[in-house]
Amino acid sequence: MAANPNSRRAQAAEQTRELILRAALERFTADGYAKATVNDIAKAAGVVVATVYTSVGGKPVLLEHLVRQGVEDTGVAETLRKVAATTTGREVIDLIAAGTGSTYRRHRAVIELLLDTATSEPAARRILTVANRSYRGAIATVAGRLADLGALADGVDEARATDVLWYLFGIWSWPRLLRDATWTADEAESWLRDTAARTLLRS
Repeated sequence: MAANPNSRRAQAAEQTRELILRAALERFTADGYAKATVNDIAKAAGVVVATVYTSVGGKPVLLEHLVRQGVEDTGVAETLRKVAATTTGREVIDLIAAGTGSTYRRHRAVIELLLDTATSEPAARRILTVANRSYRGAIATVAGRLADLGALADGVDEARATDVLWYLFGIWSWPRLLRDATWTADEAESWLRDTAARTLLRS
């Protein structure tokens, strides 16, 4: 039975799109967002400039798609699913430490590009705001689970727990430890996990 032509075209279009996104990340990382051009990206992807625009879009759209891959990472949903099934506060902390660290390492290039670019590029700043909103929403879900379990220390409510978790596991924390400092991934995860437990959980 012959393959559906529409299916083949859709598959080819998706492959082209992924090729362009990989090329965009490569050029943004190597040249910087401001200096990289759509022409550079097209050349790296082996397509004509028009294909970049029709398959994905201009530079802001390319960056947005790259960031969305991190925000919509299935690992985030999997971590939240596991958090919902926990029975102790320590399990929750262990899961968010491991989950955020793993997500950062998978999307390190995109996260660092976004943080570096947001200070000077309005499009990147807007994308970072949206990404932070989504990320903080996930963090708030984790804080809510700690509250539901009755695991929070005296004087720590759900709002305060959200702030502490955001400070320790938000979008800036892993880059500061793994890029700007000299920590290994295991050292960073251990310190963040233990600090969160000491700060938030009942003794």
